[in-house]
Amino acid sequence: MRQKQAMAILISVLLSASLGSARAAEDKLDLKLRLKPRQKYSLRIIREDKISQTIMGLRQDIHSTKTTGLGFEVEQVDANSIASIKVTYLTFKEKTTGVVGQMEYDSTAPDKAVDYPFARTYSAMMGQNFVMKVTPGGKIVELKGIDEMFLRTAGKTIESEDESIRKKLRERMSEGAEEKAKETIERLNQRYGSRDKREQAVKEMMKKSPALGEEKIREMVGNVMMPFPDRPVGTGDSWPGRTTLPWGAAVEIDSTYTLKQKNAAVTVVDVSSKIDLDDEPASMKKGPFGPTKIRMTGSYQGSFQIDRNSGWMVRKKTTMQCSGEVKTAGNKQKPEGMTMPVSIESVTIVEPIE
Repeated sequence: MRQKQAMAILISVLLSASLGSARAAEDKLDLKLRLKPRQKYSLRIIREDKISQTIMGLRQDIHSTKTTGLGFEVEQVDANSIASIKVTYLTFKEKTTGVVGQMEYDSTAPDKAVDYPFARTYSAMMGQNFVMKVTPGGKIVELKGIDEMFLRTAGKTIESEDESIRKKLRERMSEGAEEKAKETIERLNQRYGSRDKREQAVKEMMKKSPALGEEKIREMVGNVMMPFPDRPVGTGDSWPGRTTLPWGAAVEIDSTYTLKQKNAAVTVVDVSSKIDLDDEPASMKKGPFGPTKIRMTGSYQGSFQIDRNSGWMVRKKTTMQCSGEVKTAGNKQKPEGMTMPVSIESVTIVEPIE
């Protein structure tokens, strides 16, 4: 009898342990991108920066808000589950105030741009697209078609410039405006050698621009991706990943990602990072003041909402707060270089376009 009772207890314990393990396994999520061809998403990326810096003893405060609307369409998923996603510029809006006054631009009302140097270029970029390739783990491995997109944008930018010349001459001249415009445009083309070379010059300007180039594009689309864990995780579990800070320089830091909660529709993931660039300052080869070293300390934290079925980002809000100094290399005007105290608060929001 006692042997039977002991055996029954043992079986009960083993069954309980087995059921507990099964439940634990069921509670774990295998977080990754599971995209399918023809899936479409539209997201709005809002970036608000508050920067305070001191240059040659003068304090400068800059407040900038940029809003970019992007369309995403999954074109294909290869045998390695790498997704090719077409990214299309839908809208762009910026408002920046600082020591030089205010700049403002809205792609839905481009004629109302206020002192905005890239107005024509951004207007020409709307509707343009490129392709990003992304692994199931959320890593962007390639951007395709950037060069071709820049060339198409350059062509549209030049068309806008030419039309502006025609419009101004029509307003000034009652006769001969079209012929005069044709001559003016041809002289402009010949400054570059030809119209094609003029397009190439505009394209190269875009590629090298800190505000428009490929590095900036990679940072932009990086806002809708996050590193997924290499194992199933449950609520409260954490995993390491790399985060690209929202700076002009592509600075990556170590971060901790934690699964906070989940339901049938979305999974909530928090991110937390410590910024410490004192011992190993970040480098910026092409800053506005030339080669630059950045020493900063601070924090980066936030939260993501991920679609549970596809792994696609639904919403995001992150905040970076840091302070330190920026040191520039010497030049002819200032051989010893400059050291500028800087503090930054940057908030990034990703939300669906309804």
